[in-house]
Amino acid sequence: MSMAATAIRSGELSVREASSCYGIPKSTLERHKNKKVQVPGCLGRFRPTLEKDMEKDLASYCTNMQQRLFGLTLTDMRRMAFQVAERNGISHRFDKKKEMAGKDWLHGFLRRNSELSLRTPEPTSIARAAGCNSVQVNRFYDILEDTYKSLKSLEPSHVWNVDETGLVTVHRPSKILASKGQKQVGKITSAERGKLITAVCAFNAAGTYVAPMLIFPRVYFNDRLLHGAPPQTVGVTSKSGWIDQGLFAKWLEHFIHMVKPSVEDPHVLLLDGHVSHKSLEVVDLCRQNGITLLCFPPHTTHVLQPLDSVLRATQDIL
Repeated sequence: MSMAATAIRSGELSVREASSCYGIPKSTLERHKNKKVQVPGCLGRFRPTLEKDMEKDLASYCTNMQQRLFGLTLTDMRRMAFQVAERNGISHRFDKKKEMAGKDWLHGFLRRNSELSLRTPEPTSIARAAGCNSVQVNRFYDILEDTYKSLKSLEPSHVWNVDETGLVTVHRPSKILASKGQKQVGKITSAERGKLITAVCAFNAAGTYVAPMLIFPRVYFNDRLLHGAPPQTVGVTSKSGWIDQGLFAKWLEHFIHMVKPSVEDPHVLLLDGHVSHKSLEVVDLCRQNGITLLCFPPHTTHVLQPLDSVLRATQDIL
């Protein structure tokens, strides 16, 4: 194609001769000769309906709305493209009855603006969105900075984050190939409904993890429950499978045993404001062992807490 186009533009060959020589349709060579070659990412032989600057503005607006937690759907983007074309008097072939651009335009738009992709959003409550503001975040970092200054010998390996996550014992089956028209399709699993197990995890700014504590929903503990678990994992039980103040105190004792903090060798422990983290026993253990507790502001852990993203990735893998 490149050689044929060069030969035509230089006058070495005519369009008919180049078509016969290189085996390329005449219509295709005519578009190259007249500089009507399609823009990369455009479906078909037609140029994009909207100008490049307009599409960049649409992509920027889409990103801004996503950051404000009001992301646009594919249908929203198609409607917006139609409105932009109508308002600017641009000739288009969009569906005037539905007042939206077509799916072909949308696919081409996403290819031309590769910084955008279709993602599944995480539900975020209004309280969480309103609580995570610059005032709250800056106040937390001011306290964190003061803590670092008061503990002059503090190293990255001495700054820890702890969090809990729920794990289900039955895996979710992936998609399978099945006969068309069959209403119900099944796949063998260990059970239809799994039990919830809580894992308490912690790691420091240097990337070192503490062996987790697993909370099983039962009355009596059996050592066989930890078969295959990481070395030095602690197993405890709870009727509900959730953590409480007593179990968090047990985890803190496990943390102290593994990390060996002291008043002479202080550590900082970052955690959320869950009720299980607030007990006199926990405060006493931290004071006796040189641990400074620092709580994230309410409704900000999805942004500030490092383990939130790590645990979400772990759940996706499981």
